[in-house]
Amino acid sequence: MRSRGLLLFLLLAVLAAAGLTLLYRGNSLFGPGPEATRKVIAIFKTVNYSANPFWGNVRDGVASAAKDFNIEISVRGPDLESDIKGQIAMIRRAMEEKPDAIVLAAADYNLLVPLAREIKQRGIPLVCIDSFINSDDADVRIGTDSYEGGQKCGVALMRWVKPGDTVAVMSYVKESSTAIDRESGARDYLKGRVHLLDTLYNNSDARLAYEQAAILIGRTPQLRGIIALNDPTARGAAQALSESGKAGTIALIGFDNSFPVLKYVERGVIRDTVVQKPFNMGYLGIEMARQLINGTRPPRFINTGSIDIRRQNMFRT
Repeated sequence: MRSRGLLLFLLLAVLAAAGLTLLYRGNSLFGPGPEATRKVIAIFKTVNYSANPFWGNVRDGVASAAKDFNIEISVRGPDLESDIKGQIAMIRRAMEEKPDAIVLAAADYNLLVPLAREIKQRGIPLVCIDSFINSDDADVRIGTDSYEGGQKCGVALMRWVKPGDTVAVMSYVKESSTAIDRESGARDYLKGRVHLLDTLYNNSDARLAYEQAAILIGRTPQLRGIIALNDPTARGAAQALSESGKAGTIALIGFDNSFPVLKYVERGVIRDTVVQKPFNMGYLGIEMARQLINGTRPPRFINTGSIDIRRQNMFRT
């Protein structure tokens, strides 16, 4: 019965994402009018969807918008989120192809700034989704307010731990804008409330997150809480916590909502997880690219939002 409920929850989450996307579509509910096919290149932080299902959901949003708006799409990305050099090479090749627009999830907040500037100099519209760059060169930014998401993790953790307890933050790719903002949000909220250990980084590798969490749990008997700031990190930490037998005394807060993460929430290993709307990010990324191609100026930032889910409310959210 619980498994059926979980599958229903996932279905409702997809439908909710599609419904929220329609709010942005205005009068185009019945599909776009006739127009020439345009080419958009979408470059993700990774296209290894099994390692991080979040990006598979972003891809689904991109594909849906491409069909609705008659856009020719090429989706690219490295196998590893930490392969910043690989993503930079892909961006350079994309510019040479002279697409009508580029949709980018930036793997590094600072290193991609010169490339974004070059894209702008070439007159190619640039939409950043999920992860941003340290400049105003993107025409539009679409994604979660990651600082707010990190704060939500802190709020959630404080429901389960006491003031002064020892807690850890586990993050992923250190120079990614989302990682920077989520960590800042969580640490700013928790500062002065608990004893914070140094942040652990795993390059978005679930296996490394598992190994780090296992060592952390084994060597820190006073540990009472962990915040894991993305899906692979949450999965790795949850596996280690489950195997340690300490899920009852260490509160784990996750991020994102892949099926394995939600199963850990259902079991109570992950107490809360902050859920984003990746389908919306992908869909709106293509829709805003289309608007820019057609000469319309969309909002500079679209916050796709996030919600906190735990076992007590996951089937009602």
